[in-house]
Amino acid sequence: MTLIVNLNSLDYIYDYLQLGVHHFIVGAPSFSCRQALTLSFQEIKELKEKDERIKVFVLVNALVEQHLLADLKKHLHDLNECQIDGILFQDFGVLTICQDEGYSFEKIYAPDTLNTNCMTLNVLKEMGIDGAFLAREIPLEEKKMIQERVFIKTMVQVHGVEYMAYSKRKLLSNYKDVTGLTFDVSKDTNIEIQANGTDDFCHIYEDQYGTHILSSKQLCALDVLNHFMCFDYLYIDGQYLSQMELLEIVSLYCQAVEAIDNQTYNKESIELKQLLIKLTPQIKYYHSFLFDSTVYKIADVRKREEDERNQSNH
Repeated sequence: MTLIVNLNSLDYIYDYLQLGVHHFIVGAPSFSCRQALTLSFQEIKELKEKDERIKVFVLVNALVEQHLLADLKKHLHDLNECQIDGILFQDFGVLTICQDEGYSFEKIYAPDTLNTNCMTLNVLKEMGIDGAFLAREIPLEEKKMIQERVFIKTMVQVHGVEYMAYSKRKLLSNYKDVTGLTFDVSKDTNIEIQANGTDDFCHIYEDQYGTHILSSKQLCALDVLNHFMCFDYLYIDGQYLSQMELLEIVSLYCQAVEAIDNQTYNKESIELKQLLIKLTPQIKYYHSFLFDSTVYKIADVRKREEDERNQSNH
């Protein structure tokens, strides 16, 4: 089990190393989506050179259009020259190029919602993937079942905002054009939207690859972390957190792992969760789908759709 952090700053890199955290995820200026930190190739290389213990994984998770394949090939070449340790990707064009060029860094298949069964992942292993980010939308027990049956590394999210939806369309820009409103569509603006029929809000922003929607609530597994020790990578997302908040949260997870090793977790987990809430009182935490069934009866779905149509007709 290894903690891996979607890093949002380089300022505290040595503090993370002191905590025993060596695995980091960053974005690059191109072909990266939903990163907390964007680094140039030179900055990635310098990060690797700071300490031999540092492992750098780069998000190459954009959906790539045909006319950009030559740029993607050069991009992957430059990342390989930086001696990165791995990538997270979802477009199979990325995998094909890596296979053709013989790149040896880890290739983690991360298509957000699609990794929901072991059979597909074992087939993809034969195609060259080294690991998979399991879907957030399936319960913890199903994740464990997949982990037991696959022959690749598994990554699961344990903390932070969660992917909700993505569109290649510039939805916020289109909304501005229709309404005549003027506002910044980037992540820095911290725009939130609310879905019909719910009290929950979501973060929404736009970049060169389209529109991204993320939960405003944050997944927290700090109080159930002992159920996650079977997975290879435990992912902590640094988006929508300050630099210090992320460092403190990672520190709490490190303490939780130590408590599990020392068999004191049942007692300490309560204190750690209380400390988390004190450190980040503005954040609402939940267990997301960890303990929820994701199986729906088709009759219930059709009835809900019919109710919605009747309501719209009135």
